[in-house]
Amino acid sequence: MASIFHRAKQRRAERAPVTHGGSINLVPLVDILTSIVFFSLLTYQGATMAALTSFDLTLPPVIVNTPEQLSRIKSEKDVLNLLLAVRVDNDKLTVEHSEAGGFHQVIPGLDKTSLDQLESLMSSIRTKYPQNADVTVIPADEVSYANIVHVLERLKLAHFTGISLTTKARGAAGA
Repeated sequence: MASIFHRAKQRRAERAPVTHGGSINLVPLVDILTSIVFFSLLTYQGATMAALTSFDLTLPPVIVNTPEQLSRIKSEKDVLNLLLAVRVDNDKLTVEHSEAGGFHQVIPGLDKTSLDQLESLMSSIRTKYPQNADVTVIPADEVSYANIVHVLERLKLAHFTGISLTTKARGAAGA
């Protein structure tokens, strides 16, 4: 029975023709390449990073009910006179606002044509009420994040700048 030393020596002798040029240790090479990639990504400030989409989600707007509240508001342009909400369900979009008599429109589906219809409707509301750039998005619990992001993108394309993302109250879920 050969010892460990003799078996290792025999294996090296068998591999000698294959590794006659020597062996290379790849650990330092991998360390250097990892460092280069990490610091390159850390310091990169090109157009690709600037083009990433981000959403500025703001608090819901203040609703004026009394003259005292109106006196605390800085200017007339800060007064909200239209409450606008977009409900996102798995099979439909619902747009509602607080215009006299109320407004309620259901857009079936969440596909491209539904999102195009939402964008055109929201653009028409935005042109009709130019002082109101606020909208509240209310997604259902089971809606995927991708669908919510698509709705947020379309609202941004419709020139709404005050986009609030909220959830419905749990007590109101059955109502």
